[in-house]
Amino acid sequence: MRMPGTQVRPTNAVMIMLPIIASLHWTRLRPRSVMNRNALFFITLLSFWSSTMLSACAVVPPLGEGLTPDFRLRGKIGVLDQSPTGGSFSASFDWIQAEDAFAIELWGPLGQGRTRLAGDDETLTVTDARGVTLAGESPEALMQEHLGWSAPVNVLRYWIRGRLAPGWRANAVDRDDAGHLTGFKQLGWAVELSRWQQSTAGPVPGRIRATRDGRRITVVCKQWLSD
Repeated sequence: MRMPGTQVRPTNAVMIMLPIIASLHWTRLRPRSVMNRNALFFITLLSFWSSTMLSACAVVPPLGEGLTPDFRLRGKIGVLDQSPTGGSFSASFDWIQAEDAFAIELWGPLGQGRTRLAGDDETLTVTDARGVTLAGESPEALMQEHLGWSAPVNVLRYWIRGRLAPGWRANAVDRDDAGHLTGFKQLGWAVELSRWQQSTAGPVPGRIRATRDGRRITVVCKQWLSD
């Protein structure tokens, strides 16, 4: 198990082996030499290994690979921290939820700075656009450390579907004439839900705004997918 904040970088083995392979190709080989036949076999093996590794490094696995989604949602998220050291953040997102497990991809304008979050209620890994990964056991703390902002993903997955998070007390609960939640307080967050709409997931809010201690998170739900 990695400690919170443990950093894992991509292997540099390919970069180390390529100069070796290149120098071997320039070696003059004697056809009848056992040593040269062994060297030729070694070159062939390394060439195959290096090309395989380069191809593997270039492939990005599908988001949420291995998960059976309860829902998949695409939209935008904005975070505003009004504390003296705070700031603001906004991004598009693709969110897959499968029971407690989730996989979320975030990106800025023109697809820049893609970052992936994967985990559950107790653990999280954050992988940035460079392929650098941080892993930890406190999702909100790790998000704050690595991204500069955080969101309560473990309960937000209920709020974006217009539900109270089970197992946690809620008060100041308001509903509209259709019975849809429009506001409540839970875990210290004041939550507002608006723009209710019909989707493949049933009736859902189009916008969720959660505020606590000068921090405001706004989620705009754009596309619910049924995969």
